[in-house]
Amino acid sequence: MTTSKIYQKMRKNARGQYLLLSFCAFLSVLLITAFALMYFGPTVQNFLPEGGDTRKMASLLLAATALGCFIFTLYASSMFFRYKSREYGILMALGLEKKNLRRLLFKELSVITAAASLAGLLCAMPVSYLIWKLFELFIISNEQMTYRFGAAGFLPGILFAACLALMLGLAARRFINKSDIMDILRTQHKTQMVKTVKGWILPVGIVLMFLGVALGSGLPQVAARVFKVNLPSAVNLFYLLTVMGIYLVLLSIVAQSRAGKNKEKYYKNLVSISLMRFTAKASTRNMCVIVLLIFVCCFASFYGMQYSLTPDLAKSDDFAFSLHYPALEKQIDQADVYRTAEKYDLKVEDFIQGQASNLVISYTATDISEDESRYVEKYYDQQKGALFLSASSYAAISGKKITVQEGTYKTVTSKDYKGFFDQVDGLDRVTNPDSGKSMKLAYGGSLEQNSLYAMSDPFAYVISDDDYSRMTRGLDQDYQENLIFFDVDDVERSYGFAKALLSQYVDRATARSNHMGYWDAWEEQQTQKAGKEYGYSDRIDMSMDNNLLLNDWKYAPGFQIIQLQDQMQLISVYVMLCLYICIIALAAVSVMTYVRSISVASDNKELFDSLEKLGADRAYRQKVLKRQLAKIFQYPTAIGCSLGFLFSLAMDISNDGRLAGTEFTALGILLGIIAAISAILFAVYRYALKRAQILIGI
Repeated sequence: MTTSKIYQKMRKNARGQYLLLSFCAFLSVLLITAFALMYFGPTVQNFLPEGGDTRKMASLLLAATALGCFIFTLYASSMFFRYKSREYGILMALGLEKKNLRRLLFKELSVITAAASLAGLLCAMPVSYLIWKLFELFIISNEQMTYRFGAAGFLPGILFAACLALMLGLAARRFINKSDIMDILRTQHKTQMVKTVKGWILPVGIVLMFLGVALGSGLPQVAARVFKVNLPSAVNLFYLLTVMGIYLVLLSIVAQSRAGKNKEKYYKNLVSISLMRFTAKASTRNMCVIVLLIFVCCFASFYGMQYSLTPDLAKSDDFAFSLHYPALEKQIDQADVYRTAEKYDLKVEDFIQGQASNLVISYTATDISEDESRYVEKYYDQQKGALFLSASSYAAISGKKITVQEGTYKTVTSKDYKGFFDQVDGLDRVTNPDSGKSMKLAYGGSLEQNSLYAMSDPFAYVISDDDYSRMTRGLDQDYQENLIFFDVDDVERSYGFAKALLSQYVDRATARSNHMGYWDAWEEQQTQKAGKEYGYSDRIDMSMDNNLLLNDWKYAPGFQIIQLQDQMQLISVYVMLCLYICIIALAAVSVMTYVRSISVASDNKELFDSLEKLGADRAYRQKVLKRQLAKIFQYPTAIGCSLGFLFSLAMDISNDGRLAGTEFTALGILLGIIAAISAILFAVYRYALKRAQILIGI
């Protein structure tokens, strides 16, 4: 029999390993390319703001996707080389030289990688389209959300395939370059035991896991709010304590070697306990990766779901429609609103008009120091303007009678405001920009009104009628604004009406209102007087085709139904990306746990045969196998899901020191997702157990 025929026979016997490696490479390239095709497609790119945090996070998600795919392909390749060790040991014993083996192995890997990568690239486009259509069942589906192909998405897939080929080539070179035949033959049977694991390692590991999450997420907030210290990004290194804790906990579970107090139980399960100890290092590393991937799976799904939760318009007590625009601009009026509503068979309710004035403020706010090491209180003396209303005007708008003492002010905030940088009681003095008249004011409390809060930065303020009359006397109309608030009888079906009204509003907008969101007339004047360039002087492309109009325009109307619908389009894209990461991480975990389970069975087949010869019945051998596989699934799943929930909870609390209603809902959904992840991995466990039992003949 020739060497070629021997090699072909060996390859036929190891068909499963070739298929496994090919499948992992194919799946990795497929997932990366499908993700990239969606992400770099025109639809997603048009919705993600250029240079924004969302785009940065999406890029990180793409990197996390690549890392997850790379990890489970790398693991599959390690299993492949372990099985090849016996074949190559035999071939070397028959006299085949290393250079010939190297050529054979590289040829095989080249064919596998090229075929799997090409298949992955070709299948990526229909798969990405089907995934998009699947997500359309749960997200908004309209013309703007139509799937559009982006050829640039193939580049990450091709680059990933090249990196995969390079990785497999280096691993193959390392495998062939082993010192002698015995090293290759012993590759599949090497033990990786550790020294005796002390009893204190488990509790220390548990403490480190929780301590890392607590310090990493909570310490920056505590330092900022209590000690006014801005900690550097290096504080994120505290999360490494969690990784260390995971390793110690898993090492203690895998490599336990003491009988402890319950010696009878220990010796009764001695075979099951000792089996995993022989590969303690490899098992612990493998389970650590699984824990981290399950954590990524939980957190990515939570992060996406939290974005998808929006308030119920029917239960909102804010005005569904609000507008503010320069008083000198001829804009839509009450007649336009009622006429347009009639066309859409809607009834206008609680229509209110008012007026407000932009006055110059001197105030105190929390800011970052020049060296960015501390949070400091800074006093801003007449640097910008803010919107002021009289008490009677606010009462008419809110429908609530309020009392504002002369010489005091009330700050208008959003519902449940928990800001840190902007101080609700920071206003000190107000000045008329035309007359120069100034008045010192004292804080008199806060008022919650989302519509007004969104119209002025840092806040809108309410003062007494007499103070308002004195401070606005002689004020030019350039500093005054008209306000309109109203509701309709059926907000849920008012999208068409809102779009039509927005179109009229945009058409009538003039240069007076053509400003960016943070533009301030007084601030621009003072900056130009100082001979400096004003950063918010750019104009807005005011057209109905501008998707970001309502986010960038200072005088953008507050139409809740449009804001929620357009926001949901952006959120839907982001949710889709997050859930895609969840799916990829779960796929990686499923492949790794299954492969590990099969390797446990195949590596210990001789041991199970020996147990049978020693008189162990089928039930005992099945019990030993179940214990081995259960550890691979149970402990990583429990630790990964617990850390995913804990980290999500910590992130929500650290944002503003509390849990909002939507955050409670998101955490509840996360528990459901954790249950689903556990169910999927249990199904993988049952399938792996069945295959492992067949492999060892029980």
